[in-house]
Amino acid sequence: PEDIAHRAFGGIEPAAAERTHAGGRKDIARLDDMVAQGLRRLADFQHADGGWGWWEKGETDRFMTAYVLWGLALARDAGVSVNADVVRRASAFLDTALVKEEEQPDMQAWLLHAVAAARPPDAADAKPSKFQAAAFENLWKRRDSLNAFTRALLTLSAAALGETAKARTLAAALENGVALDEKPDASVVLD
Repeated sequence: PEDIAHRAFGGIEPAAAERTHAGGRKDIARLDDMVAQGLRRLADFQHADGGWGWWEKGETDRFMTAYVLWGLALARDAGVSVNADVVRRASAFLDTALVKEEEQPDMQAWLLHAVAAARPPDAADAKPSKFQAAAFENLWKRRDSLNAFTRALLTLSAAALGETAKARTLAAALENGVALDEKPDASVVLD
C-alpha cells in the first residue's frame, strides 16, 4: 500500500507520515480499504452497456468511460486487484465507440489510449481489435495535424498496441516540438 501511494501520489514518505498526515500512519494503512471501496463503487455504477456516465443513473458517456477505464488500468498496473470483468466490459464498450469518433481525433485518441492502457499485460503480443487498428490508422494518418496532447496519447497507444517504430516516430515528433525555458527562474505570469 505505501509503495502504491508513493507511485500514485508522488511520494508519501512513510517516515514523515506522522508530521504530514493528520491521522498519521493509520491513514496510509487505510489506503487498501479506501481503494477497495472506490473500486466497488465504480463497479456498482457501471452501466449495462459497460460504460459509465457523469452520474450513476445518467446516460453512458464515452469520455467518462475512458477516464474510468484508464484509472482502473493505472490501479491494476500499480498492483491493485481490479475486477477483470469490469475492465473487459468497459473495454468492449469503448472498442466499438472508437469508430464513431473518427472525425473527432482528440476524442478518438483519448478512447484509444484508455483501451490500449487497459489491455492485459499478457496481451502485449496480441493484435489489436479491428476497431483499435482502424482508429490507430485514422489517427496515424492525421498525426501531423494533431495537437501535442493528442499526439502524446497516440504515442502511448502505439507503444501499448505493439507499434514500436511508430511510437518512436511520434515520440521524436513530440521531442522536436519542445520549447525549453532556459531561464525558468525569470518566468512570469502575464495578466
